[in-house]
Amino acid sequence: MEMNLPQEGTPSNEKQGSIWMSVYSFLSSAKFGLFLLLTVGCVSLLGMFVLQNAPQEQYLSRYGEFWGRFILSSGLGSVYRVWWYLLLICLTCVNLVLCSLKRVKFSFSQAFSRPLAEDHGLLRTARTAEVPLEVSNLNDLIGKRLRAKGFSVNSSEVGQAKLTVGQKGGVSRIGFLVTHLAVILVLVAGIVNGTMGYRIQRPLNMGESFDLNEIKPGAGFSIRADDFVIETTEDGKIRDYKSTLTVLDGEREVLTKVIEVNHPLTYNGISFYQASYGEDPTKVKEARIVFAGEEGTRTIIDLPFRVRKQIPDTEVEAEVTDYVPHFVKDLATGEVRSRSLEPRLPAIRLEVSRGGAVVAAGWLVKGMDVHSGSGELGRFHFFDYYPAFYTGIDVAANPGVALMFTGFGIASIGIFLSFFVPYKKIWVKVLETGKGRSELRMAGVSRKDPFTLKREIDGLYKFAATAETRGKGEGSARE
Repeated sequence: MEMNLPQEGTPSNEKQGSIWMSVYSFLSSAKFGLFLLLTVGCVSLLGMFVLQNAPQEQYLSRYGEFWGRFILSSGLGSVYRVWWYLLLICLTCVNLVLCSLKRVKFSFSQAFSRPLAEDHGLLRTARTAEVPLEVSNLNDLIGKRLRAKGFSVNSSEVGQAKLTVGQKGGVSRIGFLVTHLAVILVLVAGIVNGTMGYRIQRPLNMGESFDLNEIKPGAGFSIRADDFVIETTEDGKIRDYKSTLTVLDGEREVLTKVIEVNHPLTYNGISFYQASYGEDPTKVKEARIVFAGEEGTRTIIDLPFRVRKQIPDTEVEAEVTDYVPHFVKDLATGEVRSRSLEPRLPAIRLEVSRGGAVVAAGWLVKGMDVHSGSGELGRFHFFDYYPAFYTGIDVAANPGVALMFTGFGIASIGIFLSFFVPYKKIWVKVLETGKGRSELRMAGVSRKDPFTLKREIDGLYKFAATAETRGKGEGSARE
């Protein structure tokens, strides 16, 4: 009678195992890793030249209809947060982890274990030297010499010979693993910043506040712009510009700091950078007015915006109530508006009062002896003004920045281990050639410092050449 015995593995299981092994081999291959790194690098570089996180209209006006919509639909306009870019980073992390796991056991054993005392093919062609010492004495002397030079030493017997292997700088063998770990941390930091971070630009007028709960629910504080200053050189060129910001917890002032380019204010993980500035198109800080007195005198007075101020030595009071940067008046309706946001034809609306009552009001155009109004307005001339600036603040949160800097620190350690800690390995073979005589062969490898290795091996040969007296001295001491 025939019996069908169950098979240890079914074809379907073998096929499934083969598929998983193929996927594993592909994900852990060095070629795939190189492709991912190059792709991530090129896309990241592209993101530096393509406008990021801007309104749709800016892409269409800058790049045209076709390329503008292509950038928007492909995600290149927010490349560091688009799903396919984050997927590339995740695959790169997986590749680095799998590549590292393949060699982690072997690398750590080379770095921290005693070297294996095995014969090496280099010894067959190595230089030989006759030494008038017994094998065991000569082998012991060479081993002590290697230990004194910082080598980790292991010995064994290979047939009739004694083999000693010395290794130094083995920790450099894990340099690439440390570097891989650093790259993984930096990539993970990029994923964290891409998914949880943000960066927006917010213009603030002086005295204006911005509630951070609008972009980060639960932030629990707001920021207020208190002042803005432009510093210039002696020849009038802009040297620096700074903003004074105050952190508000409700109505309570928590922190005040002057920020400038590359010197942000950071509070609760959110940073505020000085990004830009511009003239406020809705008001001026001060208007310089020339007032014509009754006896032909002229008085120059600076009027703060919307602050009533008395003209010296008179009963007249004046107040700047409105401002437009590019004056235009509709003759049909009498409406005054600004044709643009550029200060091409600045004008102010002035109210003149006596005894608390407004006696004249109208518009004055800068530098012109014309006005739109009545009464005593003709006695005033709008000479100049000091603009009210707004400050452009970049509001940024990068929760992965600590992880990123940790990765950079670990990367420096990995680079140091890989390039500045030389790995050396020396094989020493001692074979008895006669009573009290031995043949010495030495060979070695060094990937970063072969000339120093050659000097060390030459030094060991010279040491062995004078080892007879040391061996006899140690023998007498033992007796």
